[in-house]
Amino acid sequence: WGPQGQQELWASDMFGFAPEADMWWSEPEGPEPLHGAAGFGENTWSKGLIAYGQNEPKWGPHHAGIHDFDSSGGHRRLSSQMSAVETRAVVPVPVQWPGFFEPDHLTCGPAEVVAVLTSNGMGAFVPAAGHAAGPSAAFSLEGLMELGMVRGLSWGASKLLVVTTSGKIASCPLVGSGAQKATCSQLPVPLLPSSFGAAPATVIEVKTGAGWRAMAAIGSRVALLVLHFGEEGSHWREAGSVFLPEDAQVAAVAATHDRLLVTTADGAAHLWSLRADGAAASEKASHVDVPTFGSQRTWQSACLLPNGKIMRLASTWKRSKGGASMLSPELLI
Repeated sequence: WGPQGQQELWASDMFGFAPEADMWWSEPEGPEPLHGAAGFGENTWSKGLIAYGQNEPKWGPHHAGIHDFDSSGGHRRLSSQMSAVETRAVVPVPVQWPGFFEPDHLTCGPAEVVAVLTSNGMGAFVPAAGHAAGPSAAFSLEGLMELGMVRGLSWGASKLLVVTTSGKIASCPLVGSGAQKATCSQLPVPLLPSSFGAAPATVIEVKTGAGWRAMAAIGSRVALLVLHFGEEGSHWREAGSVFLPEDAQVAAVAATHDRLLVTTADGAAHLWSLRADGAAASEKASHVDVPTFGSQRTWQSACLLPNGKIMRLASTWKRSKGGASMLSPELLI
């Protein structure tokens, strides 16, 4: 006992934050005793001020509490509003890269192979499994520069889908993963809204010949777009949004028909489940995969392998045999 009564609460508005007030006191006025120490005598300071479960007349007879934890939102404050964060070490995948190759974009194929691409259309297919350094198969995308620089990449049915900085979407047919050259053409779909600028974006085809979806970043928000067909033609309609922390910098956006993966500049991969209507199951990420030692690399992109694992594309400075430092790409899983 002390001037603040029992210490379930700190009545800081009455006594401040002085800890010595709980040990002893000497007051010019107030209830007796004016001079005392904690633990001695009857607690008279709480009478008429704070009930603390005492039988104070002014508080009336005992009554049942009516506060319901679940209905007041308490059940979701710390559960659904927080993402499951997993921090783990990532392992470099051994790759024999083409010379002078600095890819910026990554997409995962249906088999254990990924495609990496520079912003001007030079790419390589890379095996996604194996303990020995596997050769990468270089390729180029022709006709892409007329549409714009690459801002997003995805793997379609026998083709690569490229979102460009102009908002145009290109289809680049490929025969297997051994093709060395492909000619890209603009898809007959509307441009992505100019409000997204040249920020990271991706597009997927959920139904052959129709059913297009796009995901585009704008600040710390990622808009989920569905291609809508109406009497006046087709247009992109926003089906929903997902949100990252306000200070997050989106590096890349990737998606499958039921998963959304957003990579931030610190290497963290934020995951959402997507519904059949194109919206996300929740605004906040259901899972965040954070690589250790993320600050030692520049993170460009990430994608989901068929087995559910996350493949990342990054670059780091390495010293060559001649002693010079050079920027080298890395795939990490």
